[in-house]
Amino acid sequence: MKKIAFTVFLFIGAISMIIMSLHYFQSDSAGILKRKAIAESFWFLLTFRTHIFLGIVAISIGPFQFIKKIRYNYKTVHKVIGYLYTVSVFLSGLSGLIIAQFAMGGWITTIGFSILSLMWIYTITKAITSIRAGDVLNHKKWMFLSYGLTFAAITQRTLLLIPLLTDIPFIPIYQLSAWLPSLINLSIAYFLFKRSYVNN
Repeated sequence: MKKIAFTVFLFIGAISMIIMSLHYFQSDSAGILKRKAIAESFWFLLTFRTHIFLGIVAISIGPFQFIKKIRYNYKTVHKVIGYLYTVSVFLSGLSGLIIAQFAMGGWITTIGFSILSLMWIYTITKAITSIRAGDVLNHKKWMFLSYGLTFAAITQRTLLLIPLLTDIPFIPIYQLSAWLPSLINLSIAYFLFKRSYVNN
């Protein structure tokens, strides 16, 4: 029952991410884009939307990898979803690394988002190299951590509700959101991995 609730929670998070991100494809000056002069550049807008779109793909298909029935009874489906998730994370992480260099809030957010992008790419790389080496346990661990970072997009946007609903300035919270979500989500992901390992 708890596993079902967990999977449902992930899907709800994915759906909410899709809803929250739609406006970036409807307007060239939506959300944080209106605060950036560089957003008028075609290459930046393309890179930004690539990051958002592939991030949505990753966060939407990721929960399927945690469904035990698919992993054991439909291994080909699991593998195909895994490859799609890997490509989405790698390209979204790479494009995220590029746009991080132009993040609001100065060097604090630039470094935070850059590290997040690099960790995202690193965890999925470790997950793939682990399974190719036949190390299922480490593959599972790195996939937990990878999706934890993927889900950091939800944690970040939840954190950004604070300045929207209160009088707290936006930039300090935005700077915090470049660091805190990844730390929180990695901790939770590792805890869930250890718990699943013990239960199995």
